Amino acid sequence: MLDVLGCDGRRTGERIGRDDAHRSGAWHGAFHTLIIYERNGKGFALFQKRSHEKLIAPDRYDVSVGGHYAAGEGPDAAGPREIREELGLEVPFDELVPLGRRLFVYGFTPGIREQEFQDVFLLRRDVRIADLVLQPDEVDAVLEIEIERGIELHAGRKSMIGGTLFRQGEEGQGVTVCARDFVPCLDNYFLKLLQLAKRYLTGEREGLVI
Repeated sequence: MLDVLGCDGRRTGERIGRDDAHRSGAWHGAFHTLIIYERNGKGFALFQKRSHEKLIAPDRYDVSVGGHYAAGEGPDAAGPREIREELGLEVPFDELVPLGRRLFVYGFTPGIREQEFQDVFLLRRDVRIADLVLQPDEVDAVLEIEIERGIELHAGRKSMIGGTLFRQGEEGQGVTVCARDFVPCLDNYFLKLLQLAKRYLTGEREGLVI
């Protein structure tokens, strides 16, 4: 069950099932985080490839971790839980860098309307891909891309970029991705998120707002 939110992002006191929320377009809350790190002087970001079993945006690339708040939850509880469930990482909430709240509205298919208040975070963590434990029904694989190349892609300066795709228990394989391979949005979300990630890795700490 999810808390129904009003247009101000506050709980209304009503609760609704996830599928009913998507059918009706009821506003609800969600958690997002993008894992970033540096290697050999370059910044990298980790995206998840959504499972082909997902009802919404199957097989598309999304932030490292994303999930709904269960009724009564906030980011301090849901964030570490979602990271643990989807990637098998233990991350205390105070390691997450808050970027603010995003309003996401999209009609993915007829009869499905996603209307979320998404609390967005960065997580700077030098992950070993082999140590991740991917949640099979949620995450098919993880994609590592250079932040600079991701910015070029989502800014429209490149039509395709290369990355490395990792599936559970397998060696990474080189892949080519385009902007259409990511979860669709109307607000240049991935471009803005990668630009904030770049600023954070270069030492900026002020004005990091999605």
